[in-house]
Amino acid sequence: MRQLVRRRPSPAMIVAIVALVVAASGTAVAASRLVNGDSLIKRDSLSGNRLRHATVTGKQIKLSSLGEVPSAKTAANAQELGGRPASAYALGGSGGGSSSSVIKTGLVTASGGQTVKMSSFGPFTVSLTCNDDGSGTFDAEVDVVSTTSNSEVFGSQLTAGTSQEIADTIPDSQFYDNGGSVEDFVAPPDVYEVYVIDSIFMPGTTAPCAASLLAAKS
Repeated sequence: MRQLVRRRPSPAMIVAIVALVVAASGTAVAASRLVNGDSLIKRDSLSGNRLRHATVTGKQIKLSSLGEVPSAKTAANAQELGGRPASAYALGGSGGGSSSSVIKTGLVTASGGQTVKMSSFGPFTVSLTCNDDGSGTFDAEVDVVSTTSNSEVFGSQLTAGTSQEIADTIPDSQFYDNGGSVEDFVAPPDVYEVYVIDSIFMPGTTAPCAASLLAAKS
């Protein structure tokens, strides 16, 4: 049998083995540090196109660092609604005399011979007049007046400062309501859709005339 002869590796082989061990250990060290990737990747060294699509979420974004939408063609209306600035719209609310985009007056009452303002919006002011026809008979009349001459109600132009009747119950001595009506109040460039209902001797009220109004800016 041939006897195996042991011999020392050559210097070149020793250098190669040492290089292999160092390289392998270096890879292992690098792999062990992947959990702290900030130390492996140079700051500002990656492009956005190196990120996988749809992988960045709100969790990775510092919202306070986001600026205003750039003034570009696709973002021209970022600060507007329907091409109009926010100042053109009023907050919703209730009550007469409000400039809100939605107005609810609730139930407004009036005694015989009394006129009560219900609400104002745009150039329009709506009021309730309680007409005393005698012998316990009343009718509730709702009128509108505009401060501008280019306003329209019922499709007819209003004369600035001149009151026009828009609703009226028939004279009666017991409860009656007119069922309500919806009308467009136009004051270019604004249009209001207004629902008005008036009645006499509304149950639960002490005054003989009552009315309610709901107005929404179209």
